[in-house]
Amino acid sequence: MTKQLLEQIYYINRELKMWERELERLKLRSPVNSPIPRNGSGSGFSDPTARNAERIIEVESYIKHKAQQLQDARDEAMRLIWEIPDSLTRMIVFYRCVSLMSWRRVAYEVGGGNTENGVRMIYNRFMANL
Repeated sequence: MTKQLLEQIYYINRELKMWERELERLKLRSPVNSPIPRNGSGSGFSDPTARNAERIIEVESYIKHKAQQLQDARDEAMRLIWEIPDSLTRMIVFYRCVSLMSWRRVAYEVGGGNTENGVRMIYNRFMANL
């Protein structure tokens, strides 16, 4: 596992949230607000409600897939983290990569007078040695 793979959890999580927002948007969409085809303006019958329902099913499928991908990435990250010999580094990597905390929050959770820059440097040194 590399730094890129560990940090991929962040982006998978962001993508999952993006799809969840899209699903919410689709569920709130009302067929009343959909454009109604005028006579002669289209080549066939259009059903905006059915298209929206199909899109909702499609997005729900994306969400399910991304949630599983996120869980798989977290499981893989945990396997690597458990092998880190230093407890402080293990906590920093866990908080940053699995819990997706900011550097400020990581420093707070680790405690012991550690600063944002201090935990970031420990993290970067660890990742450089992977």
